[in-house]
Amino acid sequence: MSDKPSENIMDLNKPGVVVEVSKEEAADLGAFEEDAMSEEDALQATEEQED
Repeated sequence: MSDKPSENIMDLNKPGVVVEVSKEEAADLGAFEEDAMSEEDALQATEEQED
């Protein structure tokens, strides 16, 4: 494994290879996609279990 990060985005498919990407590239790849439950939904789910 090389200590120098790869600049080739296709290297993301290779195990053990580090690829540096910009914030824009990471966002395009879905790296920052938030899919967590909202606080409101979590509280509502808790209330439903108490019934």
